[in-house]
Amino acid sequence: MEEIELNESQLLDAIKEAGIDKSFQAYLQKYTDQKVSSGIETFKKNNQAKNLSDKDRLEAVETELKNLKDNNLKTTLNNSIKASLKEAGLSEGFLKYIKVEKEEDIGTAIKDLNDNILGLKQEAIDKRLKEGEPPPKGDVTFAGSGMDTAVKEFAKKISPKEE
Repeated sequence: MEEIELNESQLLDAIKEAGIDKSFQAYLQKYTDQKVSSGIETFKKNNQAKNLSDKDRLEAVETELKNLKDNNLKTTLNNSIKASLKEAGLSEGFLKYIKVEKEEDIGTAIKDLNDNILGLKQEAIDKRLKEGEPPPKGDVTFAGSGMDTAVKEFAKKISPKEE
């Protein structure tokens, strides 16, 4: 698509010709109001900073630096947890259940979570077995794997020979 360069009067004429001048005016007013409000807030913030003592400014910078470090640590921990979950074959959705302060605690937390999940699965299997529901059966014929021949040969060797 070719970009069209218009001067100010050509742009206004094109907007009127398209019949969107009222919508454009409303958008322009809203955009301008947002920019002015943002500018006023920045001015107030800068003015307050000028009125602070050196000690107060230093404390503000230290607080901001601490927040940045905390966010960086949290991001790093979350990325490490996600990698460990993936390595353990678990979904990243379990991230919210892993609460650790240090990276070296991640492995233990993942193992505990995995053990709990496996325990719950085992409880469900045990309950179904107690209620009489048979477990699902797999393919016992070994068809197509070459194992069927090996099993038959082994059975011939250990079975009594017919005379």
